[in-house]
Amino acid sequence: MTDGGVVSMPQHDVWMTVAEIADMFGVLEAIVYRTIHSAYKKRELYEAETMRCIPVPRHKGWHIGVYNLELIIFLTYKVPSRNARIFRQYMTNKAYARDPYEHICIIVDDVDFKANAKTQKE
Repeated sequence: MTDGGVVSMPQHDVWMTVAEIADMFGVLEAIVYRTIHSAYKKRELYEAETMRCIPVPRHKGWHIGVYNLELIIFLTYKVPSRNARIFRQYMTNKAYARDPYEHICIIVDDVDFKANAKTQKE
């Protein structure tokens, strides 16, 4: 995202560090870090699915965490910033701009609805 609020998306997977996300949203790294860890703690997202550790090329044995687009989009709803809102609107517009004859199928295969119903009753 540019300083003027122009968003462009690469044609490959998106993985960003906390510092890059904070810079893009125009907030402190601590806000992004706390929001990510809160999402993991509340099981709104799963670390194994949204985060990778990659090696730092110049420092043998060092790794840095990077986060995928799913987590970044999630953050646009949680981080109170103008840039987060702009990015969320951009992604929403991209979703609406798809071919109207393209089918979207959402499959939920790992949810135990009976267990969730028991938890809600208690």
